[in-house]
Amino acid sequence: MAKNNKKIDPKTLDSFDGNLKMLERVCAASFTLLKKRDLADIAVNSGSQIENGKKLLIKYFGEKIVIDIGPEKVYYLERQKDSKDPDGPVRVDVFSSSIILHYLNNTDGTNLSGKWIAYRELPDGMFYFRTIPGVLGSLVKKYENSSGDLIKTVEKHGGKKSPDFTNGAIIYPFPYFPILIILEEKSDEFEAAARVLFDSNSCHYIKTDIIKMILVYMARLLTS
Repeated sequence: MAKNNKKIDPKTLDSFDGNLKMLERVCAASFTLLKKRDLADIAVNSGSQIENGKKLLIKYFGEKIVIDIGPEKVYYLERQKDSKDPDGPVRVDVFSSSIILHYLNNTDGTNLSGKWIAYRELPDGMFYFRTIPGVLGSLVKKYENSSGDLIKTVEKHGGKKSPDFTNGAIIYPFPYFPILIILEEKSDEFEAAARVLFDSNSCHYIKTDIIKMILVYMARLLTS
């Protein structure tokens, strides 16, 4: 298994600031792999675009991201420039960069099935599925009385309302990697709860442990 595919220390999943050196090594290994591959194949398999022959452009939760292969940089295309470096692009944090690079290196072009499955049904999902409710805790707390507000927030990040679930929304961390979020609102009898479902072919795009990292980021994004 390629270096960038190895399982990331679960402690990293609890904080964007954890194990930064390890994440930097993962990113470096990912760029090494990208430099050996055909960008045209990666673009087709991942839903990204080639820019200037040496860069990839992809949407990450609806926001355009540039992956500059040569200098090994990942940055936002349209974010306002950093006041400390007005002439340079706004860099993507190493946590998200590692996820983006993992996606690009792992997509194999398999068509999405259109069938939703739970996290525990993913390869090796039984290792982590009991931790998923905790990851989604902040999201449930914020939207416990209003699934409509959750849907609106998802739409702001390039997602859409689910056509099949009244309290559901589909968000796209990547073009070929949708996540279905279903929120059960709080009632007199039950506490609020959230479920996340994935396309049954998700494993052809992202490894299961990295999917948990995506959920960590997603919860932060939708509650910030």
